[in-house]
Amino acid sequence: MEILHPNIRFEITASSCVLPDSPPVTNLDILQNFPRTSSHSLSFLEKFAEKIGEEFGFYSRYWCHKPWESLDNSRGLTAESLAIESVQKLLAQYTPQKIDAFLLGSTTNKRFTGSQAAAVLGHLGLDAPAYDLKTGCSTSLSTLHLGYALMALGYSNILVCCAETLSKVIDPENEKTWIGLADGAAALFMEKKATGSFTVEKTFFSTEGKYVEAFTTQGVFPPTKEQIDTPGYHLIGDESLMKELAYTKYQQILNNLLPTEEDRSAITWVIPHQVNRKLITQLLQENQMENKSIIWDSDAIGNIGGASVLYSLARAVNEKIFDQPGKILLMSVGGGLSYAGQVLQFHKP
Repeated sequence: MEILHPNIRFEITASSCVLPDSPPVTNLDILQNFPRTSSHSLSFLEKFAEKIGEEFGFYSRYWCHKPWESLDNSRGLTAESLAIESVQKLLAQYTPQKIDAFLLGSTTNKRFTGSQAAAVLGHLGLDAPAYDLKTGCSTSLSTLHLGYALMALGYSNILVCCAETLSKVIDPENEKTWIGLADGAAALFMEKKATGSFTVEKTFFSTEGKYVEAFTTQGVFPPTKEQIDTPGYHLIGDESLMKELAYTKYQQILNNLLPTEEDRSAITWVIPHQVNRKLITQLLQENQMENKSIIWDSDAIGNIGGASVLYSLARAVNEKIFDQPGKILLMSVGGGLSYAGQVLQFHKP
């Protein structure tokens, strides 16, 4: 695990968060529509819904597509449309003279061959180098990682966006994907500045390809009729293996990014990928970091996959959660197998 120390200082000049424009879907909504639970009494489902929230940490989420409805109802709602909305919202706050580069991360890309990043800029009438990234649930951090690299290369600013529509790959037979998966997007405009509020002190991103099938959609391109008619384009995998891998990789991340007690005590905020709050709490306790402030959104919006870390970072910037000088630990493990970690120094209260 090679840790880079770029020490690039930058400002997050603007940020935005976007969710599908529809009411939140609660645990009770899911249970009332999931085939194996829909026939139970309301009182039973209400108790079950609360138990799900306590066990998994998910109480509501936002979907472009409800799995009990036809996909035709949400055909126009895509990761691309959420990305467009997120970038538009950001540019309404701040309009730069020039965008040096645009990075768009998504595991649910609308386009098989065309660039979704270029399409977003094209829709907005903008021209810039545009890059697409897809690295499982580590997509937020791989996108930021490349953003730092481009700033080191000489770009003065980077527009970063991550967007997901995981509701469209929910497995209709697996209630855990109904409970956990969700949709959303976020965007940041980062400007390299000697007086910026953030310094990226440490960053790394890597993959372990032998586990590429551990959690994925198995459909191929071009699609076969057999796979379209079966769960070939639904998110499936070995949940026990992924939990084991996540624990192992997170321990490696903490051991390598924060090797000393001094490194760990210096962390003020933690923004992890948001699929398992119990696992994150356990890891922080085992590493004497249980007093850190965890920035967490999935209890209210669900797991938005590759966009989750960027969403929470953007929300923290918007809501001025970083209210004192301190360090931010960002970390993720996702399908691919991908894993990433970063330490940012926040300078200004």
